Amino acid sequence: MRRLVAGSRGSRLALTQTETIANRLECEVETKSISTRGDKIHDVALAKVEGKGFFTKEIDNALLEGEVDFAVHSFKDVPTDVPDGLVIASVPERESPRDALIGPYRDLDGLPLNARVGTSSLRRRAEVLHTRPDVIVEDLRGNLDSRLRKLNEGMFDAAVVAEAGLRRLGHEDFSPLDPESFIPAACQGALAITARRDDPEVLDILSSLEHPATRLSCEGERAFLSSLESGCQVPAGVYTTIDAEATRMSITVFISSLDGKVFLRARDEGSLEDSKEVSRNLARKLLDMGGEEILANIRKEVS
Repeated sequence: MRRLVAGSRGSRLALTQTETIANRLECEVETKSISTRGDKIHDVALAKVEGKGFFTKEIDNALLEGEVDFAVHSFKDVPTDVPDGLVIASVPERESPRDALIGPYRDLDGLPLNARVGTSSLRRRAEVLHTRPDVIVEDLRGNLDSRLRKLNEGMFDAAVVAEAGLRRLGHEDFSPLDPESFIPAACQGALAITARRDDPEVLDILSSLEHPATRLSCEGERAFLSSLESGCQVPAGVYTTIDAEATRMSITVFISSLDGKVFLRARDEGSLEDSKEVSRNLARKLLDMGGEEILANIRKEVS
Protein backbone atom coordinates (compact mmCIF):
# COMPACT_ATOMS: atom_id res chain seq x y z
CA MET A 1 0.00 0.00 0.00
CA ARG A 2 1.43 3.37 -1.00
CA ARG A 3 2.34 6.20 1.35
CA LEU A 4 -0.29 8.95 1.18
CA VAL A 5 0.04 12.72 1.48
CA ALA A 6 -2.79 14.61 3.16
CA GLY A 7 -3.46 18.28 2.50
CA SER A 8 -4.51 20.48 5.41
CA ARG A 9 -4.78 24.09 6.45
CA GLY A 10 -2.01 25.07 8.82
CA SER A 11 -4.02 25.90 11.93
CA ARG A 12 -3.67 23.69 14.98
CA LEU A 13 -7.31 22.65 14.69
CA ALA A 14 -7.01 21.72 11.01
CA LEU A 15 -3.80 19.77 11.61
CA THR A 16 -5.36 17.99 14.59
CA GLN A 17 -8.37 17.00 12.49
CA THR A 18 -6.11 15.71 9.73
CA GLU A 19 -3.93 13.80 12.20
CA THR A 20 -7.03 12.18 13.72
CA ILE A 21 -8.12 10.96 10.29
CA ALA A 22 -4.61 9.81 9.36
CA ASN A 23 -4.38 7.75 12.54
CA ARG A 24 -7.55 5.88 11.57
CA LEU A 25 -6.16 4.79 8.20
CA GLU A 26 -4.21 1.58 7.81
CA CYS A 27 -1.38 3.19 5.89
CA GLU A 28 1.41 5.72 6.36
CA VAL A 29 0.30 9.34 5.94
CA GLU A 30 2.37 12.50 5.60
CA THR A 31 0.61 15.85 6.18
CA LYS A 32 1.31 18.85 3.97
CA SER A 33 0.26 22.24 5.34
CA ILE A 34 -1.28 24.57 2.74
CA SER A 35 -2.16 28.23 3.33
CA THR A 36 -5.55 29.24 1.94
CA ARG A 37 -7.04 32.58 0.94
CA GLY A 38 -9.24 32.59 4.01
CA ASP A 39 -6.20 32.13 6.25
CA LYS A 40 -4.54 35.21 4.74
CA ILE A 41 -7.50 37.62 5.02
CA HIS A 42 -7.69 38.99 8.55
CA ASP A 43 -8.90 42.57 8.15
CA VAL A 44 -11.99 42.01 5.98
CA ALA A 45 -15.15 40.12 6.92
CA LEU A 46 -15.54 37.03 4.74
CA ALA A 47 -19.08 38.15 3.85
CA LYS A 48 -17.48 41.05 1.92
CA VAL A 49 -15.01 38.86 0.03
CA GLU A 50 -16.08 37.73 -3.42
CA GLY A 51 -15.97 34.11 -4.50
CA LYS A 52 -16.27 30.74 -2.77
CA GLY A 53 -13.90 28.22 -1.29
CA PHE A 54 -12.08 30.66 1.01
CA PHE A 55 -10.59 27.76 2.98
CA THR A 56 -10.47 25.06 0.31
CA LYS A 57 -9.44 26.38 -3.13
CA GLU A 58 -5.66 26.15 -2.71
CA ILE A 59 -5.98 22.67 -1.21
CA ASP A 60 -8.27 21.64 -4.07
CA ASN A 61 -5.63 22.81 -6.54
CA ALA A 62 -2.95 20.80 -4.75
CA LEU A 63 -5.18 17.73 -5.02
CA LEU A 64 -5.88 18.25 -8.71
CA GLU A 65 -2.16 18.75 -9.42
CA GLY A 66 -1.24 15.56 -7.56
CA GLU A 67 0.69 17.28 -4.77
CA VAL A 68 -1.52 15.62 -2.14
CA ASP A 69 -3.65 12.46 -2.23
CA PHE A 70 -6.54 13.58 -0.04
CA ALA A 71 -7.60 16.52 2.09
CA VAL A 72 -9.46 16.86 5.37
CA HIS A 73 -11.85 19.81 5.63
CA SER A 74 -14.39 21.08 8.10
CA PHE A 75 -17.45 20.18 6.05
CA LYS A 76 -19.07 23.58 6.58
CA ASP A 77 -16.12 25.19 4.73
CA VAL A 78 -16.63 23.07 1.61
CA PRO A 79 -18.59 24.86 -1.16
CA THR A 80 -21.74 23.11 -2.30
CA ASP A 81 -20.17 22.75 -5.77
CA VAL A 82 -17.08 20.52 -5.51
CA PRO A 83 -14.53 21.20 -8.31
CA ASP A 84 -14.56 18.89 -11.32
CA GLY A 85 -12.25 15.95 -10.82
CA LEU A 86 -12.72 15.86 -7.05
CA VAL A 87 -15.23 14.03 -4.88
CA ILE A 88 -16.15 13.97 -1.22
CA ALA A 89 -14.65 10.53 -0.74
CA SER A 90 -15.68 10.03 2.87
CA VAL A 91 -17.73 11.68 5.60
CA PRO A 92 -16.80 10.35 9.06
CA GLU A 93 -19.21 10.34 11.97
CA ARG A 94 -20.09 13.83 13.09
CA GLU A 95 -18.82 15.52 16.26
CA SER A 96 -21.23 17.88 18.06
CA PRO A 97 -22.93 20.34 15.67
CA ARG A 98 -23.60 22.86 18.45
CA ASP A 99 -22.22 26.32 18.95
CA ALA A 100 -20.66 27.18 22.29
CA LEU A 101 -20.27 30.32 24.37
CA ILE A 102 -16.79 30.89 25.75
CA GLY A 103 -16.11 33.32 28.54
CA PRO A 104 -17.30 33.62 32.15
CA TYR A 105 -21.01 33.46 31.27
CA ARG A 106 -23.09 30.29 30.99
CA ASP A 107 -25.62 31.49 28.39
CA LEU A 108 -26.61 34.51 26.32
CA ASP A 109 -29.20 35.61 28.88
CA GLY A 110 -26.43 35.85 31.47
CA LEU A 111 -24.38 38.36 29.49
CA PRO A 112 -24.21 41.85 31.02
CA LEU A 113 -26.00 44.73 29.34
CA ASN A 114 -24.17 45.91 26.20
CA ALA A 115 -21.66 43.08 26.44
CA ARG A 116 -19.12 42.73 23.63
CA VAL A 117 -19.48 39.40 21.84
CA GLY A 118 -17.00 38.24 19.23
CA THR A 119 -17.79 36.15 16.16
CA SER A 120 -16.75 36.03 12.51
CA SER A 121 -20.08 34.57 11.39
CA LEU A 122 -23.09 36.53 10.10
CA ARG A 123 -25.26 33.63 11.24
CA ARG A 124 -23.99 33.76 14.81
CA ARG A 125 -24.20 37.56 14.82
CA ALA A 126 -27.87 37.45 13.80
CA GLU A 127 -28.73 34.74 16.34
CA VAL A 128 -26.99 36.57 19.18
CA LEU A 129 -28.77 39.82 18.31
CA HIS A 130 -32.08 38.01 17.95
CA THR A 131 -31.73 36.80 21.53
CA ARG A 132 -29.92 39.83 22.97
CA PRO A 133 -30.46 42.96 20.82
CA ASP A 134 -28.60 45.08 23.38
CA VAL A 135 -25.21 43.43 22.98
CA ILE A 136 -22.43 44.71 20.75
CA VAL A 137 -21.32 42.03 18.27
CA GLU A 138 -17.81 42.62 16.94
CA ASP A 139 -15.87 40.78 14.25
CA LEU A 140 -13.54 38.10 15.60
CA ARG A 141 -11.41 36.50 12.88
CA GLY A 142 -8.52 34.07 13.00
CA ASN A 143 -8.04 30.44 13.94
CA LEU A 144 -9.52 29.09 17.16
CA ASP A 145 -6.36 29.60 19.20
CA SER A 146 -6.11 33.27 18.20
CA ARG A 147 -9.78 33.82 19.00
CA LEU A 148 -9.33 32.35 22.46
CA ARG A 149 -6.24 34.50 22.99
CA LYS A 150 -8.14 37.69 22.08
CA LEU A 151 -10.91 36.71 24.49
CA ASN A 152 -8.41 36.06 27.29
CA GLU A 153 -6.78 39.43 26.62
CA GLY A 154 -10.11 41.12 27.43
CA MET A 155 -10.95 42.28 23.91
CA PHE A 156 -14.40 40.67 24.26
CA ASP A 157 -16.72 39.71 27.10
CA ALA A 158 -17.60 36.44 25.36
CA ALA A 159 -17.32 34.71 22.01
CA VAL A 160 -19.33 32.14 20.09
CA VAL A 161 -17.48 29.33 18.32
CA ALA A 162 -18.17 25.75 17.22
CA GLU A 163 -18.20 23.23 20.06
CA ALA A 164 -16.61 20.57 17.84
CA GLY A 165 -13.41 22.59 17.44
CA LEU A 166 -13.13 23.15 21.18
CA ARG A 167 -13.58 19.44 21.86
CA ARG A 168 -11.07 18.40 19.21
CA LEU A 169 -8.45 20.64 20.80
CA GLY A 170 -9.19 19.38 24.30
CA HIS A 171 -10.90 22.49 25.71
CA GLU A 172 -13.46 21.93 28.46
CA ASP A 173 -14.36 25.40 29.77
CA PHE A 174 -17.29 26.41 27.55
CA SER A 175 -21.08 26.41 27.54
CA PRO A 176 -22.89 24.63 24.69
CA LEU A 177 -25.85 26.50 23.21
CA ASP A 178 -29.14 24.67 22.63
CA PRO A 179 -29.13 23.84 18.89
CA GLU A 180 -32.92 24.00 18.68
CA SER A 181 -32.85 27.69 19.65
CA PHE A 182 -29.32 28.66 18.52
CA ILE A 183 -29.35 26.82 15.20
CA PRO A 184 -25.91 25.73 13.89
CA ALA A 185 -24.37 26.18 10.45
CA ALA A 186 -24.95 23.53 7.81
CA CYS A 187 -22.59 20.58 8.37
CA GLN A 188 -21.07 22.09 11.50
CA GLY A 189 -19.10 19.49 13.46
CA ALA A 190 -18.69 17.21 10.44
CA LEU A 191 -15.56 16.55 8.40
CA ALA A 192 -15.38 16.02 4.65
CA ILE A 193 -12.46 14.12 3.12
CA THR A 194 -11.89 14.98 -0.53
CA ALA A 195 -9.85 13.08 -3.11
CA ARG A 196 -9.44 12.78 -6.86
CA ARG A 197 -12.26 11.04 -8.63
CA ASP A 198 -9.82 8.98 -10.74
CA ASP A 199 -7.82 7.57 -7.81
CA PRO A 200 -9.61 4.33 -6.91
CA GLU A 201 -6.91 3.14 -4.49
CA VAL A 202 -7.25 6.23 -2.29
CA LEU A 203 -11.03 6.22 -2.58
CA ASP A 204 -11.07 2.63 -1.36
CA ILE A 205 -8.80 3.44 1.60
CA LEU A 206 -10.92 6.41 2.63
CA SER A 207 -14.20 4.51 2.32
CA SER A 208 -13.48 2.76 5.64
CA LEU A 209 -14.21 6.06 7.45
CA GLU A 210 -17.63 6.63 5.89
CA HIS A 211 -20.61 7.22 8.22
CA PRO A 212 -23.70 7.04 5.97
CA ALA A 213 -26.10 8.81 8.35
CA THR A 214 -23.75 11.78 8.70
CA ARG A 215 -23.35 12.06 4.93
CA LEU A 216 -27.11 11.94 4.33
CA SER A 217 -27.86 14.57 6.95
CA CYS A 218 -25.08 16.83 5.68
CA GLU A 219 -26.24 16.43 2.09
CA GLY A 220 -29.67 17.59 3.20
CA GLU A 221 -28.21 20.59 5.02
CA ARG A 222 -26.15 21.55 1.98
CA ALA A 223 -29.26 21.23 -0.19
CA PHE A 224 -30.95 23.75 2.10
CA LEU A 225 -28.13 26.27 1.54
CA SER A 226 -28.06 25.60 -2.20
CA SER A 227 -31.78 26.30 -2.41
CA LEU A 228 -31.19 29.67 -0.74
CA GLU A 229 -28.14 30.26 -2.97
CA SER A 230 -26.30 31.26 0.18
CA GLY A 231 -23.20 30.42 2.15
CA CYS A 232 -21.39 32.28 4.88
CA GLN A 233 -22.72 35.53 3.34
CA VAL A 234 -26.23 34.92 4.69
CA PRO A 235 -27.46 34.41 8.28
CA ALA A 236 -28.97 30.97 7.78
CA GLY A 237 -28.70 27.78 9.79
CA VAL A 238 -29.92 24.21 9.81
CA TYR A 239 -30.00 21.55 12.53
CA THR A 240 -30.69 17.87 11.89
CA THR A 241 -31.39 15.15 14.44
CA ILE A 242 -31.47 11.47 13.49
CA ASP A 243 -33.42 8.69 15.21
CA ALA A 244 -31.73 5.66 16.79
CA GLU A 245 -32.34 3.51 13.70
CA ALA A 246 -30.81 6.15 11.41
CA THR A 247 -33.86 6.05 9.17
CA ARG A 248 -35.82 9.17 10.18
CA MET A 249 -34.77 12.74 10.81
CA SER A 250 -36.13 16.04 12.03
CA ILE A 251 -34.70 19.27 10.66
CA THR A 252 -34.94 22.85 11.91
CA VAL A 253 -33.92 25.77 9.69
CA PHE A 254 -33.83 29.54 9.83
CA ILE A 255 -32.95 32.62 7.85
CA SER A 256 -32.59 36.05 9.42
CA SER A 257 -31.93 39.69 8.71
CA LEU A 258 -28.42 40.79 9.65
CA ASP A 259 -29.64 42.47 12.83
CA GLY A 260 -31.70 39.46 13.93
CA LYS A 261 -34.94 41.45 14.00
CA VAL A 262 -36.59 39.49 11.19
CA PHE A 263 -36.10 35.84 12.06
CA LEU A 264 -37.85 33.15 10.01
CA ARG A 265 -37.85 29.59 11.30
CA ALA A 266 -39.36 26.30 10.10
CA ARG A 267 -39.19 22.63 11.01
CA ASP A 268 -40.12 19.33 9.36
CA GLU A 269 -39.56 15.59 9.63
CA GLY A 270 -39.00 12.87 7.09
CA SER A 271 -36.99 9.90 5.93
CA LEU A 272 -33.23 10.35 6.18
CA GLU A 273 -32.97 9.10 2.60
CA ASP A 274 -35.15 12.06 1.57
CA SER A 275 -33.07 14.64 3.45
CA LYS A 276 -32.36 16.71 0.34
CA GLU A 277 -35.99 17.02 -0.67
CA VAL A 278 -37.15 17.80 2.87
CA SER A 279 -34.48 20.49 3.13
CA ARG A 280 -35.33 22.02 -0.24
CA ASN A 281 -38.99 22.18 0.73
CA LEU A 282 -38.08 24.00 3.94
CA ALA A 283 -35.94 26.46 2.00
CA ARG A 284 -38.84 27.21 -0.34
CA LYS A 285 -41.09 27.67 2.68
CA LEU A 286 -38.74 30.23 4.24
CA LEU A 287 -38.38 32.08 0.95
CA ASP A 288 -42.17 32.28 0.65
CA MET A 289 -42.44 33.49 4.26
CA GLY A 290 -40.32 36.54 3.47
CA GLY A 291 -36.88 35.07 2.91
CA GLU A 292 -36.65 36.47 -0.62
CA GLU A 293 -36.89 40.01 0.75
CA ILE A 294 -34.34 39.22 3.49
CA LEU A 295 -31.87 37.91 0.92
CA ALA A 296 -32.37 40.93 -1.35
CA ASN A 297 -31.74 43.33 1.53
CA ILE A 298 -28.65 41.43 2.67
CA ARG A 299 -27.12 41.48 -0.81
CA LYS A 300 -27.46 45.27 -0.80
CA GLU A 301 -25.95 45.62 2.67
CA VAL A 302 -22.89 43.40 2.14
CA SER A 303 -22.12 44.53 -1.44
